This record gives sequence, structure tokens and C-alpha cells, in this order.
Amino acid sequence: MFTPSHNKMANQQKVNLGRLLYKRLSREMKITANPKEKLYDTPVFQYIANQFREHQVTTQKLCKGQNEVMMVGQTYLCMLESLRKSEELAQMYKTTERSIEQSANLVGLKLPTVDH
Repeated sequence: MFTPSHNKMANQQKVNLGRLLYKRLSREMKITANPKEKLYDTPVFQYIANQFREHQVTTQKLCKGQNEVMMVGQTYLCMLESLRKSEELAQMYKTTERSIEQSANLVGLKLPTVDH
């Protein structure tokens, strides 16, 4: 049987998960943000902050879509982290185009020479 204290604990856990998600999203956006621009002034950050404010769990109000909102937030976080990691990998393994001769030399071969 659920008691009021059980509901209070469940609400507190959701609040803590929401805070953690908010912090992780903020941190990820700071990493990828333009250093010349304040993160808190960007439309993306303002939108996310407003969404968290509108859908927060309190003892007076329990958002019907709380799980849905958390799922959307986690999806955004996953996307931001994945984009950043993908860019890091692309930079790490970025190569320049090689000529046919350079490619052949790389594996120890020499191209035949053409005499005119």
C-alpha cells in the first residue's frame, strides 16, 4: 500500500533525476557552445530551461508527462554527446587525400615509370 511518504520519496527521486539530467545537458551544451557566446543567452538553453521549469515535479503538481519529458531530455543528451564524440573521432582520424604514388609507397610498392 502506498503512503504519502512513499509518494514524497518517489517525487524526490524524480526531482533528483531531473536535476542530474539538467546538469548533464548544460555541461554538454557548454562543451559544444560557441566560446564567444554565453550559454545562458542561447535560444537552445533557454528552451531547455523553460521545459524543465514547466514540467518540474512538486508536491502540489505532478506533471502527467513527466516520464515522457525525461525521455525527451535523455534523448537530447544522447544526441549531443554522440555528435560531440563523432566530431572528436572525425578530427582524430582525419586524413588528407594521397596520390596513387604515395599510396603505393605506403605499402612498399613502386609504380612503373613511363619513358617517352
